[in-house]
Amino acid sequence: MAASAESCAHCGKQGAGFKRCSACRQAAYCGAECQKADWKRHRKRCAPPVPLKDVCAKMRTAHEAQDWRGVLQWKGRMEEMVGGQSDDAFSSGILAVFSTAHRMGFGATGNKDHLRSHVGLVERRIPLLGKLQRFLDQGHAMCCLSNMVRLLDRKSESVTWSQRARDVGAAHGFFSLESVACKGLARAAMEEGRHEEGVALMRNALVAAELNELDDPEYEREALKALVESLLQTHAIDEVEPLVLRYRKAAKVQSEKEGVCFAEFDSLLFSARLHEVLCLCTPRLGTPYHSSVISSSTVITRVTVTGSTAPETMHVPVEPCALCRHVGSLKRPRGRCALCLT
Repeated sequence: MAASAESCAHCGKQGAGFKRCSACRQAAYCGAECQKADWKRHRKRCAPPVPLKDVCAKMRTAHEAQDWRGVLQWKGRMEEMVGGQSDDAFSSGILAVFSTAHRMGFGATGNKDHLRSHVGLVERRIPLLGKLQRFLDQGHAMCCLSNMVRLLDRKSESVTWSQRARDVGAAHGFFSLESVACKGLARAAMEEGRHEEGVALMRNALVAAELNELDDPEYEREALKALVESLLQTHAIDEVEPLVLRYRKAAKVQSEKEGVCFAEFDSLLFSARLHEVLCLCTPRLGTPYHSSVISSSTVITRVTVTGSTAPETMHVPVEPCALCRHVGSLKRPRGRCALCLT
């Protein structure tokens, strides 16, 4: 695989195979001229390279602290860490740490260079996970890669990775993986206007989520939410309402299992937005969306840790209805959806 792109420390030019400072092994240059021109600045920070063992320790400390910048300051030593080991598990772990840092960097800055670096690292990690027979991790890496390349407008490649992940799940009996992969395939079908195929794939995702081997209610909750959003695009309102009630039940189970109530908060907000769609109310910030439970100033108090006697208070912001775009010309009497009764 081609070397990942780098930036020249002097002129900022992007490219691969740049030469590094032989003293510190950190600064990369596109040529000797840039290196000479940058020396007056670089000499102040140039120092002998930190021993590889210490680099690994510093990098992992930054990773545990979710300091993505602290991890990426050592990206110049990544190939040295990966290439200097015969242990596939160690190499996979190093790639995973840098991949996570680039993903966080993309989330924080929106810089697609982080996204491209993340994609390249995940692509390198997938065959290593296969050699280690960590097929569940391999499949989820494929699903992650599918989402990332979709953001880079590589839609056909995104579908390919989702299909490969689904095949891995089917081959090894990982229903949780099949559920995630089916959602990826369904999203692609819906975006291309193949609504019937998309809804069918979402139904498959829900079935697989109900059978997930991890007994994790989050898979069912996410599959139900995705299926509801897909059905709204086909105006299948009669199917939507009971699914939302199932979604809220699954969210409550997940909150009780995890000891925190964030899933339940999410389900309340989603139900409130959907209630506005089904009852054709005009979204207005500052007024209740669904009965008096949620408003823009609502404070919901829950015991967030199982067994704890001290409740935690959270301010729950209410968003304008994001689902209205799906239903357009639907006509339904106000106050007649199933959510009005809850």
